[in-house]
Amino acid sequence: MQSASPAQIFNSMRSGNILPVTSHCNLSCVFCSHKQNPPGVKAYVLPERDPLEIIDSFQYLSANKKIIIGESATGMVEGEPLCYLGIKKVLGNLRQQFPETMIQITTNGILLNRDLLVFFKELEPLELIISLNTLEKRKEVLGDLSGSDMEGILRQVKEVGLNFHGSVVALPHILGWESLRKALWCLEDRGADTIRVFLPGFTRLAPSSLVFEPSLWEKLHEFLCEAREVLKVPIILEPPFLTDLEARVEGVIKNSPAWESGLQPADVIEKIDGENVICREDAFNRVKFLSSPVLSINRDGQTFSVIVRKKEEESPGFIMYSDIDPDQVKNLVRRLEGMRGREALILTSVLGYPLIKTVLEKNFPQENKIDVKKVPNEFFGGSIMSAGLLVVEDFIKAINNLKTKPEVIILPQKPFNRYGKDLLGMQLLSISEKTGFPVITI
Repeated sequence: MQSASPAQIFNSMRSGNILPVTSHCNLSCVFCSHKQNPPGVKAYVLPERDPLEIIDSFQYLSANKKIIIGESATGMVEGEPLCYLGIKKVLGNLRQQFPETMIQITTNGILLNRDLLVFFKELEPLELIISLNTLEKRKEVLGDLSGSDMEGILRQVKEVGLNFHGSVVALPHILGWESLRKALWCLEDRGADTIRVFLPGFTRLAPSSLVFEPSLWEKLHEFLCEAREVLKVPIILEPPFLTDLEARVEGVIKNSPAWESGLQPADVIEKIDGENVICREDAFNRVKFLSSPVLSINRDGQTFSVIVRKKEEESPGFIMYSDIDPDQVKNLVRRLEGMRGREALILTSVLGYPLIKTVLEKNFPQENKIDVKKVPNEFFGGSIMSAGLLVVEDFIKAINNLKTKPEVIILPQKPFNRYGKDLLGMQLLSISEKTGFPVITI
């Protein structure tokens, strides 16, 4: 891995409102994605950063969006933020400069103690995400050599009164289903507001011990459906097992505005202030942005209205899967409407395929000149199936295997950075050059 340049760090901050602190981590998880990257992937580690340098970089952050620390969302390798010795100085100054902005910190929790938790409490509004993953065989699976008492640490979080969200990388093929059950029950017992459960990803370079059958995704989905019948905490699966765009509520946080309004899991939001909903992301973002919106709800076939009494930009407190960017839907529909009569092919990821199909069926039910095909993540291989990890090579291979010749090919924008390059540094423009097909991104 290469060391990140100042320009790359600042671009990461601008694009995602991410504050990079350190690439150092005190764990060595067997499922860590950085261990499985095929050669050529452009991943960058952070150099040792002086606290004053980090504080000076605050100028690249926005006060209008949540500031994210410790969660990998770019090509930057994000480590454990609490390993950074100057973390309290950085966070204290961050709160001074952004007194009302939500700060999100993702941590494995090992270094949490009462003093630090009280400090975090004083920093509110703060969103703490604790990656518990497992209570068992932590040394073997996570490389946890600290002998940490995670149940005790989570108990302190609850005692301090700090709200937090839990996350778990599910490893039933390694640890068994009972281990996953214990982790979920522990997080609920310690007061987690929500729990995210991740299907572990593995690439073609992963050791055989991490490999699982594709059916594990559906089995995990079914397991969590059963867990929701017992646990009260909202639980979501990543990646989600989605086949439609219905704005279905997956869970409601206790005592939140959504809770007070009577919203329930499985409710479908059809309209907001009288306007139709496009998808889940559209519904959640609009409800969050508005002050006390009126929701038209479908519950078991019955339609009624509720008012979610909240302030603008306040989280409504219901949990909903992320599906597709509503602006992407609008742009796709607008572009296809302007291309009527022309043969168009949409290439999408395995995960995005059913959602794009739904968009087409809803907006172009009689159109037979628009086709959509899924593109496997062959470069990464294994269980990888997301758009963000597709590379130019994957698209070229899919196009070369086409039996028909569309007039235009539409690709997702997500695999390409602001310079039009994929994770290997290959240019989007090279797809047209090597295939002879006109290509556009949305």
